[in-house]
Amino acid sequence: MRPTSSQLLRDISKMEEDMLKKRGGERRQNEKDEVSAGIIHMLKAAAGFYSAELDTQASVEASLTAIVKHAPILIETCQHNQAVMRAMSDAMSLPSSSAHLSEVEEARSARVQRARQHGGKRGGREEEEENEEGERGQHPAVTKARAAAQLATYPSQSVFPHLLSDLRREVEAELRDMQEEMEKVEEEESKRAVAANAEKGGMPSARDYLLSMQKMGVEKTTVALPHLVRMSSQLDIDLLSLFSKELEGVLGVRGMGDVLSTSAALLRLVQTHCKEIRSMHESSSSSPPPPICSTSALSSFLSGKVAAGMEDDPLLMHALSTLASTHTCSASGWRVDLDEGWTYLELTCSHWLEMEERMGRAAREETSMDKLKALVSELDQSSLTNDDLRARLVSRMLALTNVAVGDVCVMCGERGIAVRFFPCRHSCACVECVMRELSSEEEKESLTSMGFVSLKGSDTKLACFECGRQAMSITSL
Repeated sequence: MRPTSSQLLRDISKMEEDMLKKRGGERRQNEKDEVSAGIIHMLKAAAGFYSAELDTQASVEASLTAIVKHAPILIETCQHNQAVMRAMSDAMSLPSSSAHLSEVEEARSARVQRARQHGGKRGGREEEEENEEGERGQHPAVTKARAAAQLATYPSQSVFPHLLSDLRREVEAELRDMQEEMEKVEEEESKRAVAANAEKGGMPSARDYLLSMQKMGVEKTTVALPHLVRMSSQLDIDLLSLFSKELEGVLGVRGMGDVLSTSAALLRLVQTHCKEIRSMHESSSSSPPPPICSTSALSSFLSGKVAAGMEDDPLLMHALSTLASTHTCSASGWRVDLDEGWTYLELTCSHWLEMEERMGRAAREETSMDKLKALVSELDQSSLTNDDLRARLVSRMLALTNVAVGDVCVMCGERGIAVRFFPCRHSCACVECVMRELSSEEEKESLTSMGFVSLKGSDTKLACFECGRQAMSITSL
């Protein structure tokens, strides 16, 4: 045993000397050196523990004493190794994102198909949103992103020491281009701000400074996101699912906080408008419809412009219209969600435009009463708001009613009789003349849509145009 112990100790001592030479004779440099020194002391203690030589036992004692000093960093490194190995084990047990995508594509395609068929119709979507959250939580690219984040979080781990640098090398060109473009945006915005301040002859106001920072943040995000999506595709890792510190650690760059927060705001803006359109059926008739629920507003949004009545940030809208046509990627949950929301809005806008064209043609041409009623009902059940179109359809229906009745209103002497008074039961008035006498919009709406208005307890004091008796209710003929 003694010759073996002596030889092992000599080899270990030589190893220690070689390490010192590489460090220029310094005894301590960094955390990795601490780990290496602790392991060498462990090897020395193990090699000489059973030796019968006094000097060797003294060396063992010194090594054991030194191990106590290095034990915390050794234990910490071991814990970091376990955390990384667990994350890597989860990631390596999953298929690629493309393989996973084939499993969920059928469900996603079904949702898109429903959007094509019912682009402008009202309807809830809570169950579909829950299904999407489940799909995303199981996505391999998200799990691999968590593994990469663990590598960046625990740089002292010793199991995969070069994996993170290998990942960066794989996207080196894309990463370099992203940084250069972000720096260019920052330089240009700084020059613009300096020029603006020079014109004003002083320091910028707090408002101007904040607006400048916001504009620069959105522009940097606009140039960075396509690169991040392409890198996600190359690595099969959902980089945008990481927190800012994790993403900066994985890529070895800074300034990702603004990019991630702005990307979240962009997606939230699209999803908010999708939700507003889908949830129109939940709003009461007295609630005003969301401004997005018109073809003009939605068309403007999709082109990156702010329509009248909209309160969206024009910087975000412009960024969205730019990003919507950039590279797609199944590994990026952010990109998949953006594509699906944007597609829904495009299909909805197309559906609304088709509705308006079809209903406008019906209002201009000879159309049956049944078809006009069906079109009004279709418009009311959709999420599209077009009061002018609805009024034209209703006016067309009233015109048909006047023609069918044949008699002339006793008030105006021009339009056909279309309203009967109760309790006298005289039919002597056109809808337009009666409408002018009704005091509330609810009563007017009731007459046109239901053909009946009860005047009991109403502020409207309406007398029969023929006999002058107080009317308790009126009906359309």
